[in-house]
Amino acid sequence: MKKFLLAVLSVMALAVWTTFGQAKETSKPTNFSGNWVLNFGQTKNPPDGLQGYELVAKQDEQQLKVETTLEGDLERAPSTPNPVGYPGGSGRRAGMGGGVGLPGGIGIGMGIPVALGIPRGGGGRSRSGGSSRGNVADYELYPQSVVYKLDGGEGTAQLRDPEQTNVTSKAERAKGGELLKLSLVGKGDSSQKQSKVQITEQWRLSEDGKSLRVDRTVKSPEGSGTVHLVFLKRESDATSAAAMLVKPY
Repeated sequence: MKKFLLAVLSVMALAVWTTFGQAKETSKPTNFSGNWVLNFGQTKNPPDGLQGYELVAKQDEQQLKVETTLEGDLERAPSTPNPVGYPGGSGRRAGMGGGVGLPGGIGIGMGIPVALGIPRGGGGRSRSGGSSRGNVADYELYPQSVVYKLDGGEGTAQLRDPEQTNVTSKAERAKGGELLKLSLVGKGDSSQKQSKVQITEQWRLSEDGKSLRVDRTVKSPEGSGTVHLVFLKRESDATSAAAMLVKPY
């Protein structure tokens, strides 16, 4: 009888240990590594002039390194008249140039009028006319390269603003590691009121690991706002290009 009870207890102990081991494996923190390409179809109201936005994340047990690449002309606000006769402007990666604009909004060169509500060119993606400066800041200010320490420590980075403001980076895992909370906090020119810059983010992967949702809030002198970005994992150049052609949001 004692041998039988010992055998039963051994089986129960093994079952409990196995269950504990599986639960521990299931709760392993999410790894956000990957080459991510902005999905314009599922991202609401990207700023006019944005042609592409890529994010490369490299994560290990100690840290998450994020590098971002912007393509397009985000320098000019949507309400600013186009100084060139042909729509498109001349930013970091703008569309075609054109004739010279004359007073009154009449363009010379290619016979195309200016300031008559003609949308700017670029990339074959649709435009939304209501982009604010705050919406642009949500994209422009984010550092080109930043490291977040996953042990609760702090890192440093520089924003993309003209002053290259220094910021402190922090990361925090939530919901068993499924949700990643990131923050960047810095101080701009002390002679200006409300010069503090703060960027907060929440990262979450889709169940299949092929889509990354980034909820980003920016508060700064350059503009304030919140954007909800959806990135698709780059499988190849072909699939990343196809990401731009999905059904609109």
